[in-house]
Amino acid sequence: MTKRIPIIATIIVVAAALTMVALGIWQIGRAQEKDDLKAAMVNRPGLPVIDYPFGDASATKYLYRRMRAQCDTVRAVNVSGGKDVNGRTGWTQIATCWNAANDQEFTVQIGLSGDPGSVAQWQGGSVEGLAKEAPDPRGLAQRLFSASEQRPAMIVTDEPKAGLLANARPDPEEYKNSSWAYAGQWFFFAITALVIYALALRSRTARKR
Repeated sequence: MTKRIPIIATIIVVAAALTMVALGIWQIGRAQEKDDLKAAMVNRPGLPVIDYPFGDASATKYLYRRMRAQCDTVRAVNVSGGKDVNGRTGWTQIATCWNAANDQEFTVQIGLSGDPGSVAQWQGGSVEGLAKEAPDPRGLAQRLFSASEQRPAMIVTDEPKAGLLANARPDPEEYKNSSWAYAGQWFFFAITALVIYALALRSRTARKR
């Protein structure tokens, strides 16, 4: 029987599958933590306004808090899909701002445009609104195979800038807990690897008969 089963290859496949299962279990732990975090976010929109927490903007305790900041210089405006305050599809305009007092950058969603080719010409100023996570610049592969990173808070302005449409109000319910999906993917990969290897062994054994 041992002659039919390649020992080294089997050890490698089983070890890989166990590693995937371990990663899936780790993601379940992360998912439970994020569920608890989401539950804590519900009351934050009603708390008093705070100054943007430069140097600590990636802390989850600031998500969905009302913030204010001064955008002294607009360094860039990026466009991505989104919805306005009435739920209509549009193109969000996200400004990368520089704050002179803190010598740091932060991001602000200043409104939406109905034109996908439009980039807002905004010169900066004071902003206030609820905070949510800034967009994740990583691709799917990076998000799957690297540890999740808390992104800095982005202010979603109450009042749209540069003649844009009003932003949809950030809602804690929109906070995505992707760790459950990642856990499922790791378990699926583990099962798939074992099934493929079992089929390969079966085919190998059949050829030798």
